[in-house]
Amino acid sequence: MKKNILSDMAKKIEPYQWTKNVAPDVLRFDTNTLPFPPPSVKTLIADLKSNCPINEYDDPSYSKLKNLIADYEGVDKDMLTITNSGDEALDVIGKAFLNDGDYFLVQPPTYEMFKLQCEINRGRAVEVPLLPNTFEIDVKTIIAILKKQPIKITFVCSPNNPTGTIAPLSIIKKIAKTSSGIVLVDEAYREFSGITSVPLLKKYSNIVILRSFSKFGAMAGARVGYLIANQKLSQVFDAIRFPLGVSYFSCRLAELLLTEDLGWIKKQTIQIIKEQKYLTNILKKLGLKVYPSRANFLLVKIGPNASIVSQKLKDKNILVRDRSKKKYLDGCVRITVRSPKENNILIKNLQKIL
Repeated sequence: MKKNILSDMAKKIEPYQWTKNVAPDVLRFDTNTLPFPPPSVKTLIADLKSNCPINEYDDPSYSKLKNLIADYEGVDKDMLTITNSGDEALDVIGKAFLNDGDYFLVQPPTYEMFKLQCEINRGRAVEVPLLPNTFEIDVKTIIAILKKQPIKITFVCSPNNPTGTIAPLSIIKKIAKTSSGIVLVDEAYREFSGITSVPLLKKYSNIVILRSFSKFGAMAGARVGYLIANQKLSQVFDAIRFPLGVSYFSCRLAELLLTEDLGWIKKQTIQIIKEQKYLTNILKKLGLKVYPSRANFLLVKIGPNASIVSQKLKDKNILVRDRSKKKYLDGCVRITVRSPKENNILIKNLQKIL
């Protein structure tokens, strides 16, 4: 293979980091997933025994799923674009708005796929770090940059991963009003905060909301996401996305979730919020700094020994997300809130290690 066959982007891009080769018996406190799959999985499996048209293509418009999501979100179905996970949605956003060298704005520490997908699509990052200590949005700096520089996409993650902080709607309004581009609001963890930008869509045509079934629906392995935007943008997104990117199985499970499991979603969310408060209090009693979170995970400052503690937990078949060597996150780990039983196993092992 010739030395210069790769694009300049491909030569320098670094892949998203995952923990590899994880055994089935390992407790996953590193992925922000829910502890149990949705009950409708059983319905799906039963249905597939009598009806599994996997030899055919499914409906490329996802019309039934769109109608169900429209009811769930309180929006028109023409405002929706179904994607193969939230990550494909980010790729669609990059392709829709970025030409070579166009600028996008991210607020680290935040979800790393924002930057990765935009750089793959030839964008150039402008970084405005969250304010130290509180991880709140540095809105003054963002507004100043938006007034001076052409920013095609401004990313707002609320609740933010990995900090768990939220972006007040008043700040999102200011950013949308000032921006000449779009404002992408990632609401993957919205159910845990109870705050959404959906009402802002009526007034601000440049707001786009990213959602995923991975978190609120406990469907991380199914890979189903969607974008909410005005009808004109949604038509563009639909033209860019893969025509049949979501599998028959995943689409069917998402439909069943929004048909049969709405009560379960609410119950599961309440349980996770309760456990989050419990876990926060225990970790604080262990002498650790726990940042306030409105999501199903906690950012915890352990200090210089964070990597050692993470490894000792790993030796006990418990994985947490070690962020301690990342910029802005010195000495920190991210811990997913899971079931009461699993959380207590984590606590007991942490007590011994600390």
